[in-house]
Amino acid sequence: MIPVVLRTERLVLDQPAERDIPLITEYCRDPVFEHYLTTPWPYEEQHARGFVTAFVPSGWAEDREYTWAIREAEGGPLLGVVGNGVAPGGIGFWLGAPHRGMGYMTEAVRVVLDWAFERGASRIAWECVVGNHASAAVARKCGFRYTGERPVGAWRGASRPLAWHGELLADDDRAEKDGWPA
Repeated sequence: MIPVVLRTERLVLDQPAERDIPLITEYCRDPVFEHYLTTPWPYEEQHARGFVTAFVPSGWAEDREYTWAIREAEGGPLLGVVGNGVAPGGIGFWLGAPHRGMGYMTEAVRVVLDWAFERGASRIAWECVVGNHASAAVARKCGFRYTGERPVGAWRGASRPLAWHGELLADDDRAEKDGWPA
């Protein structure tokens, strides 16, 4: 598939580019990433370069994983990343520390969910390592239903920490659901 650009009232979601490698590297060195994300650790520039030059373009070309850079304006600096995997139909995201708490991620995830459902997805899964309250807040605000706690689907290394899981069906309303961990 040819990559698409998505827009919201405040954001432009386009493709991560080589000019984003320094910011991706900086943001992914945040100690929060070591505990809550599947990104390599320690995170090095070569990881960002591989992500931008191989993972993202091949994901689009093979209709496997659609990844967007989140920006405030076209050509603007990277704020974070959101991706939608085709099989098993999941969503993942991260935001650079300086941009957290402003509602950007909820806005970006909502437009990606709309796009995925318009393209025919029937279900989108979400997961985060237990304790990642920021990720859970985004999923809850986007209407995901909490489905329980079990090991994370993919992780670096041999161990797999426990994760919170949720799902959103195409015909679900997007209202916040009860039953989320405190």
